[in-house]
Amino acid sequence: MSNKKIVVIFPGVNYRADCPLLYYAGFKFETRGYEKVAINYDDLTNKYDLLAQFIEAVKSDVLAKLRAIDLSQYDDIVFVSKSMGTAVAGWIEEKLCIKARHIYLTPIEETLSYIKKDKDIIIVVAGTRDKLLNTNILKEQCMKENIPLKLIDGAGHRLEVKGDIDKNIELLREIVSTY
Repeated sequence: MSNKKIVVIFPGVNYRADCPLLYYAGFKFETRGYEKVAINYDDLTNKYDLLAQFIEAVKSDVLAKLRAIDLSQYDDIVFVSKSMGTAVAGWIEEKLCIKARHIYLTPIEETLSYIKKDKDIIIVVAGTRDKLLNTNILKEQCMKENIPLKLIDGAGHRLEVKGDIDKNIELLREIVSTY
């Protein structure tokens, strides 16, 4: 048995794959023997005024990139996604008709339809001060679908607490330990 494993990193608009939460996710999975693919949409970032248009363009771009990889050869596929990347990761799994395990970091409203009990979701992580998605709506969805949710008290969309470096390093360690 080959036991091939891959982790795909889906960044946010202003949170690239080399930012701490995603960098360490990739690093952690690589140390476990996973191949790593970090998606990058820098070439699309400034071309769209509306988030919805940007997401649609990113979906097409990422679909083409991932179709170039034969994901059917992998025994374990993990998608780690942040913000807008969570909507793209959920959509890609369905579009490619594959089974991926998900780590959703700060999902947005467009991601809610992918947070379902029939999906293999390792964890959803969000901050209580995230301005892009109401924490209560996310909490209700996760409870209804029996999905593990980690809420970070006082953290915003970047899963950081403003002005507290020690707290942010502690949060990074805590969040990465859930992967």
